[in-house]
Amino acid sequence: TLEYYLFRAGDQLEYRKKIRPLRVKMLDESIKTILIDDSHNVKEIIKTICERIGINNPDEFSLVVENLQADDSKTGTLRKDKSSGLQERDRKKMETLRKKLHTDDDILWLNHEKSLREQGIPDDQMLLLRKKLFFSDINVDRNDPVQLNLMYIQDNTCVLNGTHKVSQEDAITLAAIRVQIQFGNHDENKHKKGFLELKDLLPSEYRKVPGMEKKVFAEHRKLIGMTELNGKLRYIKYC
Repeated sequence: TLEYYLFRAGDQLEYRKKIRPLRVKMLDESIKTILIDDSHNVKEIIKTICERIGINNPDEFSLVVENLQADDSKTGTLRKDKSSGLQERDRKKMETLRKKLHTDDDILWLNHEKSLREQGIPDDQMLLLRKKLFFSDINVDRNDPVQLNLMYIQDNTCVLNGTHKVSQEDAITLAAIRVQIQFGNHDENKHKKGFLELKDLLPSEYRKVPGMEKKVFAEHRKLIGMTELNGKLRYIKYC
């Protein structure tokens, strides 16, 4: 009987599907819809996600609530996205989630030992897959392009928003590597003053330093022949 499961008269029993689709956003803005077992805890769900997209070290990844975004670029603090069109009811729901979730450096990492439902994550909630631990970075190579790309995007984001502090010299080197990744070999006819968007390449404290674009191009000239994969690998190891 239901009493065996500690149900009593008047208790409400809700039936839900065990398997359901989960929308997961990657750091490159791509979105994957993956079928998960809703009874599994987050640790098991991450293993399922990583297996589907080809990541070999799921223990280093975690999930973050998607509708909360960075507020303070220097601290990585998260805030609600005002442009998301959330109703007041949804905003209150997100605040409740914020209070429930374990936090680390103000990033709302989900608890690996609990299920999504135990943490109050609704069925339509999109989650962000993000790297949390960095045990195997030194072993990442060109044979793992999926993880290589995710790590490159995350490292680049941390450099630009100031979470990962770099010197001006290092900032120029990293910017040059990114230019090589994005635009290929230096072309004197195309890569001229005004070509680069420094806000996409440098931390805010270096963007208005005189002659920065010229310095980035000077470093970029040294990278002729570097492939996109080699560039991402070099960027990660440099960080």
